[in-house]
Amino acid sequence: MRQGGQLVRIHRTRFEATAFNPTVAAHSLEGGRFDSTPSDPYAYLYAGDDAETAISEKLLRDLPAVSHGARILPEAAIKDLRIAEIEVTRDLELVTLRSGTDLGAIGQDTWLTSTPASEYSLTRHWASAIRDWAPWACGLTWQSHREPAGFSYVFFDDRCGPDCFAEVVGDLPLPPHDRVLDSGSARLYLEMILTSYNVVLTHR
Repeated sequence: MRQGGQLVRIHRTRFEATAFNPTVAAHSLEGGRFDSTPSDPYAYLYAGDDAETAISEKLLRDLPAVSHGARILPEAAIKDLRIAEIEVTRDLELVTLRSGTDLGAIGQDTWLTSTPASEYSLTRHWASAIRDWAPWACGLTWQSHREPAGFSYVFFDDRCGPDCFAEVVGDLPLPPHDRVLDSGSARLYLEMILTSYNVVLTHR
């Protein structure tokens, strides 16, 4: 990832936009695809090429397709979430998992980047193995499963070093003070994007 590159991330409001999440996935049914584990604890930061990719990866990854009607996303899923744009402040070397040849080089296929959350306990161990094989790697990048037109990223705090990201205003049509997803203009912006994916928010 080159210095100056810009990404979009969805993060908990208790974290700054550029903060890495230190939460270790201690339970097999909790956490993200490439979160850290008790045997390899590291803080991590997920991001996407654009808002659609970041939102899809964070909010739509476990929503099954439906043959009729809209998919339903509980409002609880967006509580305490914020959207942010960040800029890379230095060159960061990544392991690319975007193509069949990339995945084949580590003995994997698209299962690693598309398997559902029920198997994240396995994909997290693959992330740890890749970190061992590539000690120079600051993170991973792969084709988003829910938004195949975009790429997703995970960055490792212990490899990136301090101040490797900066929050920027960027291209989001939202002021920095109005980016919490469950209220204001940010909610309207989110609903617009969700509608394009045939998803609606519900109180249930």
